[in-house]
Amino acid sequence: MTRLLRNDGLLKAGNFLTVFVIVILALVAAVLLAVIPYLLIDPAAVADEMVDAATASVAQATMAAITALTLSAGLLGLGCYFLFLLRRIILSVGEGDPFIDANASRLTRMGWIALAIEVGKLPLIAIVAWMMTQFQPTAVEADLEFSLTGLLLALVLFILARVFRHGAAMRADLEGTV
Repeated sequence: MTRLLRNDGLLKAGNFLTVFVIVILALVAAVLLAVIPYLLIDPAAVADEMVDAATASVAQATMAAITALTLSAGLLGLGCYFLFLLRRIILSVGEGDPFIDANASRLTRMGWIALAIEVGKLPLIAIVAWMMTQFQPTAVEADLEFSLTGLLLALVLFILARVFRHGAAMRADLEGTV
């Protein structure tokens, strides 16, 4: 017998926050992507921000900026998908049925997404580090670093996926014996 938890305050807050953060991440990704045409149309804007001692051409600096913006938007998109999957899990808990194969699959995908975000940050870190040598200090700001916490999150999600899969199998066995 499952107990519906639709009115649980924590689940409602979790649902609201995941939707809210998905919207914020999607808006930021859209803004980053919206900057790309501007960089292509007005290369002088890129040249104005480059340091006098820059070794790169304006075209190289523009491509680096476009690549960094695209990678950033992609990572934000992965974050949106991660939160979408988390929201689906939250909703299934509200329905009173969290130990299902679908949630185990969602947790596995979330683990891969967490891993992809950490690995995806590596080229972005390299590009931004290079850009910091080519642009004025105020033109490039980034707080990027490889995080062992992200790798640990992926590991925890993979383990939780196995726990959920095992729980779903036990539940199926129990239903088969009753």
